[in-house]
Amino acid sequence: MNMMSIQFLDMRISQDSVVDTPGINLVRSGAIFGDIGLQTSNVTPANASLVRVTLNAYVRLSVDVSVIVQNDVTFSIYRNNTLIFSTTYPGNINNTVTQYEMVGITAVDFPPASDVLTGQIQYTILASAIRTATLGARSFSGIAVAGNG
Repeated sequence: MNMMSIQFLDMRISQDSVVDTPGINLVRSGAIFGDIGLQTSNVTPANASLVRVTLNAYVRLSVDVSVIVQNDVTFSIYRNNTLIFSTTYPGNINNTVTQYEMVGITAVDFPPASDVLTGQIQYTILASAIRTATLGARSFSGIAVAGNG
């Protein structure tokens, strides 16, 4: 039995803000708060279809008192402009004070070999809001490995 070892490819971080203020205000709009390019140029051809990516994000979210019937903030992660992960914080439309949440996201990706063989895979994360919300401290990171070890 021939077992391939794990091949570490790259790890990147995007530290958009290390403090809560000033924040990014979301008012029925979106904002990119993380953008990384994971290098894959050193992947062996045999491992090109075996690349695995783990992505992590953190943001301190404050959601203002609801003035409309929806209270959604959506976090979306894209690989080379293709959506690979999306989750929505529904919030509470009946809240009477600003709500503060610590949002932690972990997503995984199995990029196609064609993307791996370009030498770099671009990952971006954005938050969009139907109502008024603010992003405080925020970061985004990713690690890529290959192999079936």
